[in-house]
Amino acid sequence: MSSITIGGIVSGLDTTSIIDKLVAVQGNQQTLLKNQQTAQNDAVSAYSSMLSSVGSLVTQMKSLAATSSWATTSASSTSSSVTATATGSVANSLSFDVTKVAAAHTLISNGSVNSTGAIITTGSTIALTKSDGSSTNINVGTGSLGEVVSAINSANAGITASAVQTSPGNYRLQVAATKTGESSSFTLSGLTGFTGGTGTDPMKTLVTGADASITVGGTGGYTVTSSTNTFSDVAQGLSFTVGKVETGVTVSSSVDTTKVTDQISGVVTNVNNLLSSIATNTAWDSSTKQGGPLLGDSTVRNLQQQILNTVAGMNAPGLSVTSAGQLQFDKTTFDSAFSSDPAGTMAAYGANSSFTAAGGVAASASYTNATSATAAGTYDIKVTSQAKAEQWQVIPPGTGVVGRTVALMRGSTSVSFAMDDTKTLQENADLLNTKLAQSGMGITAGVSGSNLVFTAANQGSAGAFTMTVSGGDGAGSAARTVAGADIQGTIDGVAATGIGNILTVPADADSGAKGLSVQVNSTATGDIGSISYKPGLGQSLGQLFNQMSDSQTGSLVQAQTTAKNQAKDLQTQIDAWTDRLDAYRATVTAKFTAMETSLSSLKAQQSSLASFFGTSSTSSSSSSSSS
Repeated sequence: MSSITIGGIVSGLDTTSIIDKLVAVQGNQQTLLKNQQTAQNDAVSAYSSMLSSVGSLVTQMKSLAATSSWATTSASSTSSSVTATATGSVANSLSFDVTKVAAAHTLISNGSVNSTGAIITTGSTIALTKSDGSSTNINVGTGSLGEVVSAINSANAGITASAVQTSPGNYRLQVAATKTGESSSFTLSGLTGFTGGTGTDPMKTLVTGADASITVGGTGGYTVTSSTNTFSDVAQGLSFTVGKVETGVTVSSSVDTTKVTDQISGVVTNVNNLLSSIATNTAWDSSTKQGGPLLGDSTVRNLQQQILNTVAGMNAPGLSVTSAGQLQFDKTTFDSAFSSDPAGTMAAYGANSSFTAAGGVAASASYTNATSATAAGTYDIKVTSQAKAEQWQVIPPGTGVVGRTVALMRGSTSVSFAMDDTKTLQENADLLNTKLAQSGMGITAGVSGSNLVFTAANQGSAGAFTMTVSGGDGAGSAARTVAGADIQGTIDGVAATGIGNILTVPADADSGAKGLSVQVNSTATGDIGSISYKPGLGQSLGQLFNQMSDSQTGSLVQAQTTAKNQAKDLQTQIDAWTDRLDAYRATVTAKFTAMETSLSSLKAQQSSLASFFGTSSTSSSSSSSSS
């Protein structure tokens, strides 16, 4: 039922204005609540901006702390055909002559056919034999030139093929190894049908597989070879790739910290922006008598002080704190420190560790990784079982290696090798090592007495493999002599996860060492000693920013959540006041309406009485005149 409002029709008062003012007076409390809510929303926005900055800094600090990835050198070459890359943090130089470049072994058909549909095989398969003696049969269908090319390219056998049209109606088969080096040589059998060539062999060598070689020191110097054109281990901190035979080449690396100092400068800029944001949001403007949205907020003030105290306490070369509460980076100071002590400078920004062995124990340990939650400290290391590399032994019976095939399997990779009875056991092991290296299986072969021994290159369960022996006069036997095992032990009394010879403390462990990974080399078990870990600037600030921005426990996150909850609670109170004021307006309006109604009734009575008394007076006058 709608109500009718009478706005001073009878009284002549501006009741609508009066009611609005009465409601406004009652609404002062709601206005105060709205002002408080605005302040809380401003605080939420300020926290959001800071959390965004802190999140970016977490990523930057992680990168800064990864000093092993620092690019602190640049490389140059005196030859346009030799490209050099710096791989370390020290300056170096090497002069040499390029005497040979690497080549991939390539065969070309000794003659041609008139179309790609011409048959060029003696059967449905061709045989590929590599330099290590291994053989692979490739199914080529009907044996046409086109099918042979397609089959070779689909076999993923380390060679590629193409049909080369040398002139109209003349096609030749060209097959090349996918890798360079002397070991890339191979032969193909089962091919025929080419015409116009010389000799009886259907395929001839177009390019002989060759290793690249350089001579250092000229006459009387030494020669270094590589199966590729890249040399990585000749000069510390330098890798270079040769392109042609030439003399008098010099490659050099020089210290160049530009990329690193740019990275540090970027961090300083972003930290200073955060510090400025804290200062602005917590400031008091005496002229306007207004404070920032986080005025008096202890959380952000503590963050500000922790940042400044951390930087001041780390003594990272080139970095300092100004009297105005900002960070300052001096590249010249950094470069000087890096030049005199690269390792120490990197440790100041990343992290470092030292190991103290227990008495009489031959052991070593060093940190390999740490998280921002890993605290500085000294932690005891105990080894309960050592890491072991998987090992198998082959014992050939009767006639030894004659006619035997050794098959190794690791994951989805396998290698099969037919033993060559014309070679010694050691020579067979050498051939096996070449094939194993090419497969990337991470296994090496060796000789122990009259037996072949196969060992995983790395310690741990991940290096496990299996093998079988077949053929010959009896199957022979292959037995696992050592099972690959991961190291087991504790750090700071906490059971650590072992992978290979690396122990890692769980990230959620109740220990300052949580997240710490340590590479352990020990011939003993039990208490082997202790490792002292000290985070550098990147790790320390990263830890601080992580603590502030953690989605569950971060102090900035919690402060923002509190502000959001307060703003939500204030909205509830504001809504309640809206209902209360609506009710108050209705009540006051009803009273004024009642007043107007009463005044209207009184006016009507007054008019009636006036009319009545007016009529009575007229009647009395008339009566008097008649008399």
